[in-house]
Amino acid sequence: MELFQAKDHYILQQGERALWCSRRDGGLQLRPATDLLLAWNPICLGLVEGVIGKIQLHSGLPWWLILIRQKALVGKLPGDHEVCKVTKIAVLSLSEMEPQDLELELCKKHHFGINKPEKIISSPDDSKFLLKTFTHIKSNVSAPNKKKVKESKEKEKLERRLLEELLKMFMDSESFYYSLTYDLTNSVQRQSAGERDCRPLWQKVDDRFFWNKYMIQDLTEIDTGCGLLDYSHYPRFCAD
Repeated sequence: MELFQAKDHYILQQGERALWCSRRDGGLQLRPATDLLLAWNPICLGLVEGVIGKIQLHSGLPWWLILIRQKALVGKLPGDHEVCKVTKIAVLSLSEMEPQDLELELCKKHHFGINKPEKIISSPDDSKFLLKTFTHIKSNVSAPNKKKVKESKEKEKLERRLLEELLKMFMDSESFYYSLTYDLTNSVQRQSAGERDCRPLWQKVDDRFFWNKYMIQDLTEIDTGCGLLDYSHYPRFCAD
C-alpha cells in the first residue's frame, strides 16, 4: 500500500481505490485511485502494510493516523491464511505539520534510484506549511493569554507521553497479531457455525478481542454507507 503526502491529505492507495485522510479535520474518504491526479503535488512517502486506525489523544489536538510500518509472518493456518505480527508502526498527525522521517520501505515505482523519499517543499505562498518536528503540536503561542499557553503546553506534553507509550506498546510488547483473510478472534467451532454468514468480517468478529474497533470506526462507517471498502489492508487484531 502506497502512502502519499499532499497539501491537504495523506492518501493510502492500493489497486483501484484510495483512502484520503484529511490533514484539516481528520476525516476519511474512500475515492478512486485515479483521483490522485487531483491532489496538490502528491509525494510518495513509501509503503505501509496496513492501517490500524486513527486516534485523538486529547480534545482540541489533531487526530493521529496509526499505520503498520513493518510486519513479521509468524505462521499459516489451514487454508493458507497468513498470520502476521506487528513489529513496527508509524504515526502521522492529521494536521498541517510535516511528518518526521517515517523510515518506510521505499516504493520502487516512485523512488527508483532514490535512497530517501522527497519532502514537500513549501512555496512562498504556503509558508504556513513549514517543517515542524514530530512532537511539535500547532498552538496559538502568540496569544497573550498565559493560561491558554500553559494549557496548550500541558496538552503537548501529555500527547508526547501518550505517543511514546503507544510506540512502546507496539514495538516492545510483540503482542499484536493479525490476518488479512482469517478471523483470529473466534474459535474454529464458532466460525464453522457461521459459515453461511455473509456479513463483512469486521461484523462477525468477537468484540472482546477487536480492540481497535473504535480506531477504525470511520472505516466501518464508510463500508456501511457504500459497501465498497476493501478490508484486505485494514487489519483486525487479536492481542496476545
